[in-house]
Amino acid sequence: MKYICPHCGEKTFTPLQKALAGSYRSFGKPCPKCGKRCCNGMGSIYFDSIISIIAFVFIMIIYFKSDASQKTQSSILIAAIIGISFAVSFLFRMFFGKLVEPIRRMQ
Repeated sequence: MKYICPHCGEKTFTPLQKALAGSYRSFGKPCPKCGKRCCNGMGSIYFDSIISIIAFVFIMIIYFKSDASQKTQSSILIAAIIGISFAVSFLFRMFFGKLVEPIRRMQ
């Protein structure tokens, strides 16, 4: 499965390359065929924002609802929520959304 470069129209990006291309404000990754840079569009930014807000709400609920005897368990749960939020965002960038031209330019 490959994804289409917005510049040359060829299927040149693998899912891993697409996930590591960065967000709209990054420099992006160069296309293997045409060499122009591409990044994930605004959809990935919106999704990352929503996931981060949801994770923050869950972390605050766990933090304020747990007592001192559950400190280790709540710390592990908070770390798991942070890891899961990063993994879900990475998978979204990998398989959904589209590649666009980045805002930043290389100088």
